[in-house]
Amino acid sequence: MKNPLCSHGALFLSVASLAFAQASIQPTPPDVPTSPVSLVSRDRAEGLIKLDVMVTDAGGKPVAGLEPKDFSLLEEGRQQKILSFDAFDGQRVEAEPPVKIMLLIDTIELAPELARDERLAVEAYLRKDSGHLTHPVSVFVLSDLGLWTVNHPSADGDVLAREIDHNDLMLVRHNRGWESPGRGLADQKDTAQESALKALGQIATDERRKPGRKLLVWVGPGWGVGSGQSGTGASAPLFNTVWWFSTLLREARLVLYSFTVGEIVAGGQLYKDYLNGVRDPYKTSVMNLYRKVLAVQSGGRVMDDTQDMSRQIEECVHEAGPHYRISFDTLPAEHPNEYHDLRVVAGRPGLNARTNTGYYDQPYYPVDSIPVPRQISIEQVQRILELDESDTDKAKQLYGLELTERLSERRLAKLEEIAHGKRTREELRILTDASAFLDPPADEIPNDPAPDPDAQQRMLSLMFTYLSTTMRKLPDLFAQQTTVRYQDTPMYFEPGARTSIDYKPLHVTDSWKTTVRNRNGFEITEVKPPKPKPNDPYLITHGDFGPALRDVLDALPSSGGPTWLRWEQEGTGRAAVFRYAIPLEKSHFQVWLCCLPDGDGTQSYHRYAGYHTDIAIDPVSGAILRLQLQVDFKSSTPVSRSGNMIEYGPVEIGGKSYVCPLRGVSIMRARSVRVLTDWNEMYRSWGPYSTMLNDMSFDRYHMFRSESHILPDFAPGQ
Repeated sequence: MKNPLCSHGALFLSVASLAFAQASIQPTPPDVPTSPVSLVSRDRAEGLIKLDVMVTDAGGKPVAGLEPKDFSLLEEGRQQKILSFDAFDGQRVEAEPPVKIMLLIDTIELAPELARDERLAVEAYLRKDSGHLTHPVSVFVLSDLGLWTVNHPSADGDVLAREIDHNDLMLVRHNRGWESPGRGLADQKDTAQESALKALGQIATDERRKPGRKLLVWVGPGWGVGSGQSGTGASAPLFNTVWWFSTLLREARLVLYSFTVGEIVAGGQLYKDYLNGVRDPYKTSVMNLYRKVLAVQSGGRVMDDTQDMSRQIEECVHEAGPHYRISFDTLPAEHPNEYHDLRVVAGRPGLNARTNTGYYDQPYYPVDSIPVPRQISIEQVQRILELDESDTDKAKQLYGLELTERLSERRLAKLEEIAHGKRTREELRILTDASAFLDPPADEIPNDPAPDPDAQQRMLSLMFTYLSTTMRKLPDLFAQQTTVRYQDTPMYFEPGARTSIDYKPLHVTDSWKTTVRNRNGFEITEVKPPKPKPNDPYLITHGDFGPALRDVLDALPSSGGPTWLRWEQEGTGRAAVFRYAIPLEKSHFQVWLCCLPDGDGTQSYHRYAGYHTDIAIDPVSGAILRLQLQVDFKSSTPVSRSGNMIEYGPVEIGGKSYVCPLRGVSIMRARSVRVLTDWNEMYRSWGPYSTMLNDMSFDRYHMFRSESHILPDFAPGQ
């Protein structure tokens, strides 16, 4: 058959928007502009948990020049594989900004003489070396009247000291609108420790939206004074705040250094009993939120000897120099917010490595699907359909299953003849779409021997001719596209809960129809996809009627040419299936995900990725019958799967036969984004994976043209 073709471009750009807000999923609207990450890079292995590591020698001096082989990572005492490694010198390196230095003077509920001592100590540091600072410094002052800051960071210490001395400061506005429902903290009188924690949360959540590593030098009162007043009673509700701060400081890349003024010696070392993370929520103490505890857990230091505070501040600032960043994938967790301790070891003698001492693991952090669906064959599906049961009972048996082989449209039509109920047919459609990227069943793979190399070359030549000549003859036309949107509801957890929210397999969330026009090889869609319902993620597939097959022609030279895969049985006969693969280093294919939890939550993720494409062709005409692309991911975060499939068939348009898209499936599995809220502040963090699938069908094809007729003896008004 020598039919012109309609081309379809759903293959080459998939976009998913996922945001996880506390115990629900919230989308980013499709029309929200997104900015790519600073560098669209080649895919590389990169773990979910990232750590900044400071390495010092025996004299406390930061050490540069180390390599991945010099590090080992222990999680819960078990060796973990380091997936990525970066070394920084503390100055600007590629997309990494310079390390940020912040000084905080905490004078809440302090006697005037202690507040004066804190200010004088900080001013002494700022005025050293005639005020020439090695790094720009931001200054905060926490007082009974709120959190204040200087106008802007500066490397001129004299200017900063003068602004502190003259109280030339600006109030840092608090985000009252982010307060957790029912908490009511805004209407209560905070203790000094609560006010200090809120200030830390305010600073850290703001820094979570900014890239790079930050050092926060906190000069505050010691044990039993001002914000250093702390009890030791246990309270389960405090656990939420403990893991919230732990996650926040790590993801904000904020390292805390604690200096004390006016220490009551009797309780000054009590914090050392609380340095380990909380493993039992009912044993959580307010001491787990003590400033010195958070400092050690963030990878910072507690400076107990403050005889020469300005010198010790300078010593901390030196740690803005060389440092390292590593990542790893987590061990499985048995319950939400399960504490895992961490230790990084620098292998060379005399070196000391510091990083976050632990993190709160989640059962959904690993890549593996939760739960693993039960697999079933097409033959077993047919047996269920033949049972003498109701539509509801049959649908329940098919619900949440996963096929082990591809269910074709031809075979689906036969199954639907014995599946009379609406719910059963809906489950069959989900099974069919989810199986689109599997191999066909054994009885649809002929045992015929592979064609010899000459025969294969003749088929490929027909395909190239078909693509290069008939594509140019394609007229302008339009069709109706029907899209059904599916998603699963991932397993996730209420803050502080020890039980999961139930997982829900793929189910219909939306559907719509639109007219798609193909004019001069470009797609014009009359209706935008509807915005998802509240709390729904969504997958948008662009170019559903564009020049995908022309992109195949462009990609083939980089692949080394298609290679024989197998014969497949189609409704009208055999199809010859070839495969070509584009390795990562030659790929121009980009995976695009909106959005990362970094920044303001609108920053998109772009990565090049290798992929492989299967092409099923008519061995006689070279016509494309099926086109299937699957991305070959190397890393697990944040997208673990992306694929697109199109099936073509003959369509009569304007009295002629064309090979056009009949059906398409796009699938993506990507990590969602949780929004964690506490202490009137919120920040984004990675959440569970969610699978999204779009089913597209095309019909009502028409030629795009206009006709005019001359009407004789026509007069207006007749």
